[in-house]
Amino acid sequence: MKTGARRTQLRRLIAGIAGIAVYLMATGPAPGQISGSAHDFSSAGWSRHQICLPCHTPHNAMEVEVNGYGAGRLWNHALPSQGQVYGMRSGELMRDDALDAYSLLCLGCHDGTVALDSFGGRSGSVYISAARVRPSARASTLLGVDLTDDHPVGADAVWPEIEPEGLNPRGAWENQVFGGSRMGRLRPMRIDGQEQWVVSCATCHEPHRRGGHDGLLRIDNSASQMCLACHSK
Repeated sequence: MKTGARRTQLRRLIAGIAGIAVYLMATGPAPGQISGSAHDFSSAGWSRHQICLPCHTPHNAMEVEVNGYGAGRLWNHALPSQGQVYGMRSGELMRDDALDAYSLLCLGCHDGTVALDSFGGRSGSVYISAARVRPSARASTLLGVDLTDDHPVGADAVWPEIEPEGLNPRGAWENQVFGGSRMGRLRPMRIDGQEQWVVSCATCHEPHRRGGHDGLLRIDNSASQMCLACHSK
């Protein structure tokens, strides 16, 4: 084959590969949709106009561990103190007795005891009780430390080994796809020295809004679809 013909063939091959790449990028899975979500902090001064930095860092990340169970996630935000007490349906419990590691990450902002701008080793002064998470947010999402009026998580939400009437089998919903989005998983937690699997904030919520659902939910809750994934009514 002559040199000119080889070059033409090579150009056609490169063009074909580029075309395939463009097609895959256009038709492949949608990327994370955190931009414009309730967790897009870029319009707030306290976040240093960053989306990711208040929660994550590529270097010198914090180790997040609760009774031997970690959450990883290259974490960058301060957490509630280990002595923090939460009002649970099972009584008043210290942080590590009340929460799984993943719920702890969420409450690092949403319980109102830690400043939103306490990240990267700095102590902040803007609290979720004093300001909306971002200027365009409709309302504050302060949960407080009394969790008795919220859906149970952690120690209050141990998944039974044998599902009673009113709960669907774990295998029917955990990590399963509903309408194109994937439901979350139970998380491990040590309670009274025993490993238990519990409902976590991250079981129902997707903090990066990958599915694009309201309320940072993992799946669409139209007609209570997400509720009925676990609850049999």
